[in-house]
Amino acid sequence: MQTKIGKFTFSVPEGHPQAGEKLEKSFEYQVCDSEPEAQKVLTDKKWSLVGMVNDTLKANARSNAYQAALLPYKPSEVSAEDIKERMIRDYIRLGIPEDAARKQVDALLAATTTPADDSAEPVA
Repeated sequence: MQTKIGKFTFSVPEGHPQAGEKLEKSFEYQVCDSEPEAQKVLTDKKWSLVGMVNDTLKANARSNAYQAALLPYKPSEVSAEDIKERMIRDYIRLGIPEDAARKQVDALLAATTTPADDSAEPVA
C-alpha cells in the first residue's frame, strides 16, 4: 500500500477571529496497489463490497442532487438585459406581438422585484 497526501481548503466560519480567512490543510490516505491488498483492507475493516458500492452510489446521487438544486441560484454569466431580450424574443416566437411581449415581460419583472402586498387576497 502507498501513503499519499491530499490537500483541501476551507473558510474559517463566522464567530471566529479569523472568520472568512481561507486555510489549506493536508491529510494522508492509503492507496491499494493490488486486488489482494484491497481484499485484506475489506476483511480487516469488516466492510462489504455491496455496502461500499451502495455508499458510493448514495454519495454520487447526493452530490448530483445538490448541484442540481444549486443550479437555479448560480449567478448567470448572461446580463439581466440579455435575459430580458431573450424572454421577449421567445414570446414573439410564440406569436405574441412585440409590444405585448415587452409589456408582459416588464410586468413580470416588476412583479418579482416589488414587495408583495400583504393585504391582497390569495389566488387559488
